[in-house]
Amino acid sequence: MRVEIIIGSPMSGPRAYSDPRPGPRALAAVLIACASLLGACSPTRVVGAGRTFQLALIEYRIVPDKVRAPAGPLTIEVHNYGRLTHNLQISQNGLANATTKPIAPGGTVQLDVTLAPGEYSLSSTILSDQALGAYGTLVITS
Repeated sequence: MRVEIIIGSPMSGPRAYSDPRPGPRALAAVLIACASLLGACSPTRVVGAGRTFQLALIEYRIVPDKVRAPAGPLTIEVHNYGRLTHNLQISQNGLANATTKPIAPGGTVQLDVTLAPGEYSLSSTILSDQALGAYGTLVITS
Protein backbone atom coordinates (compact mmCIF):
# COMPACT_ATOMS: atom_id res chain seq x y z
CA MET A 1 0.00 0.00 0.00
CA ARG A 2 1.32 3.43 -0.97
CA VAL A 3 0.25 6.58 0.96
CA GLU A 4 0.96 10.03 -0.42
CA ILE A 5 0.96 12.97 1.98
CA ILE A 6 0.72 16.47 0.60
CA ILE A 7 1.62 19.10 3.15
CA GLY A 8 -0.19 22.41 2.85
CA SER A 9 -3.01 21.06 0.77
CA PRO A 10 -6.27 22.97 1.34
CA MET A 11 -7.97 19.62 1.93
CA SER A 12 -5.73 18.53 4.82
CA GLY A 13 -5.49 19.36 8.49
CA PRO A 14 -7.92 21.08 10.87
CA ARG A 15 -8.77 23.83 8.32
CA ALA A 16 -9.97 21.43 5.63
CA TYR A 17 -13.44 23.03 5.78
CA SER A 18 -13.53 26.60 4.55
CA ASP A 19 -16.44 28.68 5.85
CA PRO A 20 -17.79 30.75 2.91
CA ARG A 21 -19.15 33.47 5.24
CA PRO A 22 -17.03 36.60 5.71
CA GLY A 23 -15.14 36.83 8.97
CA PRO A 24 -15.34 39.61 11.57
CA ARG A 25 -12.53 41.60 9.94
CA ALA A 26 -14.32 41.63 6.58
CA LEU A 27 -17.55 42.73 8.26
CA ALA A 28 -15.72 45.51 10.14
CA ALA A 29 -14.13 46.72 6.90
CA VAL A 30 -17.53 46.86 5.19
CA LEU A 31 -19.07 48.77 8.11
CA ILE A 32 -16.21 51.29 8.16
CA ALA A 33 -16.53 51.83 4.40
CA CYS A 34 -20.30 52.38 4.70
CA ALA A 35 -19.85 54.83 7.59
CA SER A 36 -17.28 56.78 5.58
CA LEU A 37 -19.60 57.01 2.60
CA LEU A 38 -22.52 58.12 4.74
CA GLY A 39 -20.34 60.70 6.48
CA ALA A 40 -19.36 62.15 3.12
CA CYS A 41 -23.02 62.50 2.20
CA SER A 42 -24.14 64.35 5.33
CA PRO A 43 -26.84 66.93 4.66
CA THR A 44 -26.30 70.65 5.04
CA ARG A 45 -28.01 72.21 8.07
CA VAL A 46 -29.77 75.43 7.01
CA VAL A 47 -30.16 78.08 9.70
CA GLY A 48 -33.59 79.74 9.70
CA ALA A 49 -34.93 83.15 10.64
CA GLY A 50 -34.11 82.61 14.33
CA ARG A 51 -30.42 82.82 13.38
CA THR A 52 -29.52 80.27 16.09
CA PHE A 53 -28.38 76.68 15.74
CA GLN A 54 -26.90 73.92 17.88
CA LEU A 55 -23.56 72.34 17.12
CA ALA A 56 -22.26 69.16 18.80
CA LEU A 57 -18.63 68.33 19.46
CA ILE A 58 -17.75 64.66 19.83
CA GLU A 59 -14.38 62.97 19.66
CA TYR A 60 -13.06 63.97 16.26
CA ARG A 61 -16.45 65.04 14.83
CA ILE A 62 -18.46 68.25 14.53
CA VAL A 63 -22.18 67.68 13.98
CA PRO A 64 -23.55 69.04 11.74
CA ASP A 65 -20.38 69.38 9.68
CA LYS A 66 -22.04 71.45 6.93
CA VAL A 67 -24.03 74.57 7.83
CA ARG A 68 -25.55 77.32 5.67
CA ALA A 69 -26.69 80.61 7.25
CA PRO A 70 -27.54 84.15 6.16
CA ALA A 71 -25.02 86.98 6.64
CA GLY A 72 -25.21 88.98 9.84
CA PRO A 73 -25.45 88.09 13.53
CA LEU A 74 -25.55 84.39 14.32
CA THR A 75 -25.77 82.48 17.61
CA ILE A 76 -24.18 79.05 17.86
CA GLU A 77 -24.90 76.88 20.89
CA VAL A 78 -21.91 74.52 21.13
CA HIS A 79 -22.27 71.40 23.30
CA ASN A 80 -19.45 68.95 24.02
CA TYR A 81 -20.90 65.41 24.01
CA GLY A 82 -17.43 63.88 24.06
CA ARG A 83 -15.25 62.51 26.84
CA LEU A 84 -12.42 64.95 26.07
CA THR A 85 -12.21 68.75 26.16
CA HIS A 86 -12.91 70.46 22.81
CA ASN A 87 -13.39 73.97 21.44
CA LEU A 88 -14.87 75.53 18.32
CA GLN A 89 -13.01 77.88 16.01
CA ILE A 90 -14.53 79.64 13.00
CA SER A 91 -11.90 80.71 10.49
CA GLN A 92 -11.61 81.94 6.93
CA ASN A 93 -8.47 81.67 4.80
CA GLY A 94 -6.51 80.41 7.81
CA LEU A 95 -7.43 83.40 10.02
CA ALA A 96 -9.58 82.85 13.14
CA ASN A 97 -12.79 84.90 13.20
CA ALA A 98 -14.10 83.53 16.51
CA THR A 99 -13.08 80.85 19.01
CA THR A 100 -14.75 79.44 22.10
CA LYS A 101 -12.87 78.74 25.27
CA PRO A 102 -12.12 75.05 25.89
CA ILE A 103 -15.38 73.22 26.61
CA ALA A 104 -15.23 70.45 29.22
CA PRO A 105 -17.12 67.19 28.58
CA GLY A 106 -20.85 67.82 29.01
CA GLY A 107 -20.40 71.59 28.82
CA THR A 108 -22.22 74.10 26.60
CA VAL A 109 -21.00 77.48 25.36
CA GLN A 110 -22.85 80.13 23.35
CA LEU A 111 -20.85 81.76 20.57
CA ASP A 112 -22.24 84.99 19.07
CA VAL A 113 -20.70 86.02 15.77
CA THR A 114 -21.39 88.38 12.89
CA LEU A 115 -20.07 87.04 9.62
CA ALA A 116 -19.91 88.42 6.08
CA PRO A 117 -20.84 86.22 3.10
CA GLY A 118 -18.23 83.55 2.34
CA GLU A 119 -17.06 80.07 3.25
CA TYR A 120 -15.67 79.48 6.74
CA SER A 121 -14.02 76.50 8.40
CA LEU A 122 -15.41 75.06 11.62
CA SER A 123 -12.88 73.13 13.68
CA SER A 124 -11.84 72.00 17.11
CA THR A 125 -8.26 73.15 17.52
CA ILE A 126 -7.33 71.41 20.77
CA LEU A 127 -4.44 68.97 20.28
CA SER A 128 -4.95 67.01 17.06
CA ASP A 129 -8.79 67.20 16.87
CA GLN A 130 -8.81 68.83 13.45
CA ALA A 131 -6.34 66.38 11.93
CA LEU A 132 -8.45 63.50 13.26
CA GLY A 133 -11.70 64.77 11.70
CA ALA A 134 -13.16 67.48 13.97
CA TYR A 135 -13.88 70.01 11.23
CA GLY A 136 -16.71 71.26 9.05
CA THR A 137 -17.85 74.06 6.76
CA LEU A 138 -20.01 77.11 7.42
CA VAL A 139 -21.30 78.90 4.31
CA ILE A 140 -22.64 82.41 4.89
CA THR A 141 -24.96 83.66 2.14
CA SER A 142 -25.94 87.21 1.32
